[in-house]
Amino acid sequence: MTTKIVEVLTKILEGLNQNYSLEEVNDTLKREKNFDQQTLSAAFSLVYDKVLSNKIPRKGRKKNSNNFRILSEEEKDILGQDNSSYLMHLSNVGLIDAFDFDLIIEQISLFPGDDISKEDINWMVLFSLVDFNSEILPGSRVLLYSSDTIN
Repeated sequence: MTTKIVEVLTKILEGLNQNYSLEEVNDTLKREKNFDQQTLSAAFSLVYDKVLSNKIPRKGRKKNSNNFRILSEEEKDILGQDNSSYLMHLSNVGLIDAFDFDLIIEQISLFPGDDISKEDINWMVLFSLVDFNSEILPGSRVLLYSSDTIN
């Protein structure tokens, strides 16, 4: 089940990369019928948990300001135009916050070689989606097991 969720999350990220909304991606995945409803629900739950956790102020954390991130020329050179646009899009959608954005940039700068693919970025974003250090939102499916049932 976990590998299927990763596949769905990758499809979601690919859809977002093509500037589709989450609703459009969801409709497309349902129409294709490559994944069962439970897997789709779990994957979208992770995505929505991440988006909501970025919008809800956490205890002991300053309220999000209207600051935005500008990539340096060095970062643009490392990422390339397509990848930097992709990261900005994920940030605008709310899938990654400023902390995740900086963490991904840092991880990419440590990558061996010069060629960073969207697949590499997707893996880093996937890891940022499953953040067990953050508060778990009410109704979250993060702690459900594959044997659990949802009514």
